[in-house]
Amino acid sequence: MKFAPPFALAALLLVTSLAAFPAHAQWLWKDDAGRLVASDQPPPTNVPLSRILKSPRQRAADLRPAPPVKEGEIKDAAKSNAPKSVADRDLESRQRQKEEAEAAKKTEAETTKVKAMQENCAAVRGNLAGLQNGGRAARVDQKGEKYYLDDVQRQREIVNAQSQIAQYCK
Repeated sequence: MKFAPPFALAALLLVTSLAAFPAHAQWLWKDDAGRLVASDQPPPTNVPLSRILKSPRQRAADLRPAPPVKEGEIKDAAKSNAPKSVADRDLESRQRQKEEAEAAKKTEAETTKVKAMQENCAAVRGNLAGLQNGGRAARVDQKGEKYYLDDVQRQREIVNAQSQIAQYCK
């Protein structure tokens, strides 16, 4: 008995490995009748994943076509992914600037309002403290003449100052 030359043995190994290679890319599933089906193509989409016995290196769900999408969803996706024109970007930029300016103006108005309320509160508290300290309180009438408050007028001024504190000092 003679031994086969080494190159014949290498050729035999190569042929057997090449013959086995396509088997790695085979699909194996059971059809509706329960028969075993082998193919190099994925099974039809009506075959549930539970009946797919073998798939090549990827899950069967990854190779299946995506579920149908409604037409409105495609249009919405196309709008969101489409590149914007220069005019659209310019319009968006102007709208953003307008919104930022309005927000800044609103913030400034709020800040001014809060500051005015604080100033009014401090003035009214000072007026109330002056009325309650017991000293003589004077006012100036429309003619520019100075007059002093009696006890009834002082009490009215104190009530008025307290209502203003309730209004301005929240």
